[in-house]
Amino acid sequence: MIEKPKTLTTQMKQRRAHRVIAVFAVALLAGSAWAPIAFADNTAALADADQYLIKNQFRQAEDSYRGLLETDDTGDAYAGLAVALAKQVIPSKVQEAERILKQARDKFPDNPNVLAAGGYVSFTHSKTVASPASRDLYLEAAETLCERAIKANPDILIAQQTLGLVKMAQDDVDGAIDPLRKSAGIAENAVNLTLLAAALLRSSPKDTDEPAELIKKALAMKSDYSPARLQRALILANQGKQEDAFSELHNIPDSERTAEWFAAEGDIYRKQGDGPGALASWHEAIRKEPHDPEPYRHLAEYYALRGDGELAIGEMHNALEILPNDMALRGQLAELALRQDKLDVAESEYRTILAANADDPNAVLGLSRVFFRKARRDGQYPPDYQKLMDQLQNVVTEKSVNGIVVKDGAKSLQENISLCEAEKALSQNRFREARQDFTKVINQHRDDAYQLLSLGEQAFNDGDLKAAEQAYTYAKEIPEVAPRAEQGISKIAQQRNEAERQTRLGDATWKMPEVAIDHYRQALIADRQFPKAFYGLYCLYERSEPDRAVDNALCFLEAADDSNPLRREIESNLVKLKKRVSPNPKGK
Repeated sequence: MIEKPKTLTTQMKQRRAHRVIAVFAVALLAGSAWAPIAFADNTAALADADQYLIKNQFRQAEDSYRGLLETDDTGDAYAGLAVALAKQVIPSKVQEAERILKQARDKFPDNPNVLAAGGYVSFTHSKTVASPASRDLYLEAAETLCERAIKANPDILIAQQTLGLVKMAQDDVDGAIDPLRKSAGIAENAVNLTLLAAALLRSSPKDTDEPAELIKKALAMKSDYSPARLQRALILANQGKQEDAFSELHNIPDSERTAEWFAAEGDIYRKQGDGPGALASWHEAIRKEPHDPEPYRHLAEYYALRGDGELAIGEMHNALEILPNDMALRGQLAELALRQDKLDVAESEYRTILAANADDPNAVLGLSRVFFRKARRDGQYPPDYQKLMDQLQNVVTEKSVNGIVVKDGAKSLQENISLCEAEKALSQNRFREARQDFTKVINQHRDDAYQLLSLGEQAFNDGDLKAAEQAYTYAKEIPEVAPRAEQGISKIAQQRNEAERQTRLGDATWKMPEVAIDHYRQALIADRQFPKAFYGLYCLYERSEPDRAVDNALCFLEAADDSNPLRREIESNLVKLKKRVSPNPKGK
């Protein structure tokens, strides 16, 4: 049974470790991190301890701070000791840091430096626990403590920086930008500039101007700072300069090549068309950091781009075996399965998410899309359809969107609303409205190879070949996926040719209505929006079954272009046909 986290957010989508220098001491030199020391006798000794911390001599800093505890009347030595312990990244040291902080909070509950230290230690502890639910709790505690410290003194650097890192770990990249920007303002050093650049780049991968300038400054300060060089490689890759990115990446020493480094290498290999190299790099990233689901997502994207839907879903399942409570990852798996037309897998994952949080908007929207598609496939809705529709109504109202979107990501939720509306429209044969919703989402991703192919496959499975064609046409302009896009366009052409062939057979067997009807229906299996097939059925049913004739006439009007010469004929006869349709006692 899945352990239920305290709160459900989009946390744990990406859990990348960032190197953090001794920010307490850096900020002390900047004159803003610590409250003034109360007693002059302790000033020199505390400064010596801070110097050890800034030089990354954590054991010496630990010994120096420990010697000041008995005379510490402010709590600053306690806070410094906790940070020195946590920075050694040894589980026993981190646990001791928590005990030191408990003593400090008992003695100095209002010292914002103690609160900030508590936030940093909680963040450090979050990276050492195996349970995803526990990891969330530590991240939430770190966030709360840092926010309290910032409220008391917004110039405490470690509080701002740790809050930014927590937001990054929770996948709230936009929320991380403000505290990281403030960190860079308090102390403009290579670390803070790099962290801010990383957040900006993850928030808007195509907008590289500001991140590039920040990294330029960072490397001017510390030319061998590997995290900054990694970000420069990512910037170059996002600018389409794959060879330059590869060279920059491989100038980083072997000892500094983290899991994130290998994930970046895999991405560059993929864009260069080296599939085996990409796979090897992503697997190495997983080996180095098995609790980070990001490389699994890269593998899943790669397999999906290659057309191996089963392997893509399998990689998502592999990630969930490690992080079963990662609901954001479950959401990604459900979306992938839905677009691959694996409706049972998608339904299972969405229901798991809703069991943990019944009000998760993206899961409500996703399950609704599953229901709409199943209704088209099976001819009936699942038993709990109406209950879900009530939830869906709450999600798509303006009040709910304004309340939920801000927290969970406006763009993602709005796209899911559009896709849900498209599925709903298709289930009601409102083809034009569905295409508008599909087009809205496709246009937002016209430079994203994975999203275009994924959306194209979804539209194809939904029977909206025009929307699928639009997505594949955009994708065809991206060299990385041009062959797959061409395959998609070819597949659409085959379906249309088959629909045309079956319609001609229906026209040729007009004197045998049952045979003709079967051919027209086969045409609509090949292309669910083929106007000629709807017209053929309309003509066959016009005299004998006016209700069916009306249904097919309406479908024709939805599917046919405005310039189709048959529209006028159907529009003029539709009013007469509707008068012949007997009232339905069920009101349908």
